[in-house]
Amino acid sequence: MPKTKMCTILDLLRWGSSRFNAAQLTYGHGTDNFWDEALHLILPSLYLPLNIPTKIYHAKLSMKERSLIMKLINLRIQKHIPVPYLTNKAWFCGLEFYVDNRVFIPRSPIGELILSNFHNLLSTPPKYVLDLCTGSGCIAIAIATIYPKSKIDASDISIHALKVAEHNIQLHNLAHQILPIHSDLFNNIPLIKYDLIITNPPYVSNIVMRKLPKEFLHEPTLALSANSNGLEIIHRILINITNYLNTNGILICETGISKNSVIQYYPNTPFHWFNFNHKDGGVFALTYKQLLSFRNKNYIIKE
Repeated sequence: MPKTKMCTILDLLRWGSSRFNAAQLTYGHGTDNFWDEALHLILPSLYLPLNIPTKIYHAKLSMKERSLIMKLINLRIQKHIPVPYLTNKAWFCGLEFYVDNRVFIPRSPIGELILSNFHNLLSTPPKYVLDLCTGSGCIAIAIATIYPKSKIDASDISIHALKVAEHNIQLHNLAHQILPIHSDLFNNIPLIKYDLIITNPPYVSNIVMRKLPKEFLHEPTLALSANSNGLEIIHRILINITNYLNTNGILICETGISKNSVIQYYPNTPFHWFNFNHKDGGVFALTYKQLLSFRNKNYIIKE
């Protein structure tokens, strides 16, 4: 606790960002630097938007507000809790979502694809969409805002994650458009033919899991870990997906840090890897015909 009394938002932003910069923190849950981290913690905690005019930074805070923010800053540093779990707020495709430690924190580069209408990969708006491994529901909800006539199924193996997704679906008034489904991948998915299946599945190998910074270990293991080589879930998706995709349909899948492993294990598969503005997001697309060919090759995952 600082000895001098801090009164304004700016005082706490300066103090909080200095504390973050001095601490051994890892960013990556919506920010990539100590100043933005302080902004994302302090302003939402005060129920203020991130884009408020900077002159409001000089507003004085109540003692209760100051105490709350100081407590949250200390929690961020001492326990390495990601900011979205402290504020219960995250943003994806410009939309606000409720999050807690039942779900993976939204940050997928798939958001850039959604905002660009999938780089014109889809010739027409999809009638039926499946968001596999939906987590907080952010991808399904973002797609629903871009394609208001699409019917979207949002599935997850975690009933706890689905509770969060359902909350976000209600928050965005999309219950008429998005159906949450409790399912281990395709087990409980209806046998309709989807125009688009999109997924950000678990893809972190056991070795990488053991090396993750503390911040990432607050996220549900079920949303991250994919056993020894990180490909178990992706492989299950690839060998079963043609039963659920129409003949003109497309799969879009994030592989993240397992991109090189995907290329190595499936060397003759014609993945279309997307380019992103800021980094290599490890996201590919495959058409129904390409997936049918993949299934017929009977790949075996090596441990």
